[in-house]
Amino acid sequence: MRLIRSSLKGSGFAILIVAGVNLFLLLCMCVLLTSYRPLRHGVNISPSASHFVIHSYDRSLSHIITVAPGETPRFFLENDEISGGMDGIESLLSSWDRPIPSHVTVIIVCDEAVAVGSVQQLVDRILSHGFTCAFFGRPASDE
Repeated sequence: MRLIRSSLKGSGFAILIVAGVNLFLLLCMCVLLTSYRPLRHGVNISPSASHFVIHSYDRSLSHIITVAPGETPRFFLENDEISGGMDGIESLLSSWDRPIPSHVTVIIVCDEAVAVGSVQQLVDRILSHGFTCAFFGRPASDE
C-alpha cells in the first residue's frame, strides 16, 4: 500500500482565505450586473401632458412671464408689464381659468438677481390655479 503525502507545507489556510475573497468578489459582481435600477440623484422629473394636436398648436395655452429684479420685482407678460405686482399676477391668472387648467403652461423667465422668495411666490400662485409651471434657462457661459 502506498502512502500519499502532500508536498505543500502549511498553506491550506491561506488558500481558504483567497478562495473566500474570490467568492465574495464574484457574488458582488453578480449582484451589480443583475441590478436593474441605475443610481439616481436629484428630483424626479416627469414630462407634462402635451396640448399639441396634429398640425395645430394652441398659443393660448402657453404664457411667458418674465421677472425683472429689483427692490420690488416687476412682472411682464410677453412684452407688457403687469401692474400691481403679485396682486396683478393673481388677477391675471384668474382670467386664464380653463376647463382643464393643467393644459395651460406658464413659462417663467428670470434673472439670477431675482430673489428666490419672489420666484417661489410666483410658482406657488401658478400651481395653486392648477397650471403647469416651467422655467426657461440659459446655459452658463465660460466668461
